[in-house]
Amino acid sequence: MTFPLAFIMGFAVASLPGPILVLIASETLRKGPVSGILTLTAPLLVDALVILPAVLFLQVPLVQGSGWGVLGLIGAALLVWLGLQSMGGNGEQTGGGPKPTKPTWAWRRREIHSFLKGILAHLTNPYPYIYWGTVGVIFVRQGMEEGGVPSALLFPLGFWSGAGTLNLLVVFVSARGRQLLSPRWVPYLHRFSGIVLIGCAMLIGIKAWIGLF
Repeated sequence: MTFPLAFIMGFAVASLPGPILVLIASETLRKGPVSGILTLTAPLLVDALVILPAVLFLQVPLVQGSGWGVLGLIGAALLVWLGLQSMGGNGEQTGGGPKPTKPTWAWRRREIHSFLKGILAHLTNPYPYIYWGTVGVIFVRQGMEEGGVPSALLFPLGFWSGAGTLNLLVVFVSARGRQLLSPRWVPYLHRFSGIVLIGCAMLIGIKAWIGLF
């Protein structure tokens, strides 16, 4: 596996619709590009510092049996909460336009940092564990056998570079949309983002409930 191929794979995987992609766009629309970048950084660090090292050194799946379903249900509940947060307030707005109205949803007051949202959403999503425990670990081990540590690092570094590039594009497009949109449309975008997050939660929750993980 070469770096360019790993980059393409990371870009393609990151482009698939999912909770992290929606969360990055939502945080960018609500709070600006810095929050979007913080959100996209969190999953990359969790992969690099937690999931992949654990898979490589423990040599066993991190989650087994009914644990997949439990993790999926926890992740679904988290996404519902994040979706309700997105629907419940305008976030931080700068520049002209009307000032944000006082949140009407009780849980809106429990706003958490964008970086922490990204960490929690990634940790409670079963897909990263499945990916790095199957496809990812195979390429890393092949690289280790062929050229040692430098070769083994090519796949994860290329994959994360591709995924990060795609997510940065999402931040750029979302930030541009936030600047170009009339302020009166912003609350509708927040509600739409919240609905999409809740939709992702329902899909993950259903899969977890019927034992597809």
